[in-house]
Amino acid sequence: MQEMSCTWVPGTFDVVRLKIAGRTIEMTSTRLARLFGKQALHDLYLKGSAKLKLDPQQVALLS
Repeated sequence: MQEMSCTWVPGTFDVVRLKIAGRTIEMTSTRLARLFGKQALHDLYLKGSAKLKLDPQQVALLS
């Protein structure tokens, strides 16, 4: 399991910045929800940041 942190990209209202294993990836919140489920956005909307634990198959979806 790897931990991924998610935050909003400043100045946007639908782009999320993901940090995992030294990589930074940006994607829309819609795509994030499609890949990891709506629960992935729950803390992001409420707190402005979220941490997700991903298995190797989920990490492969980010490539």
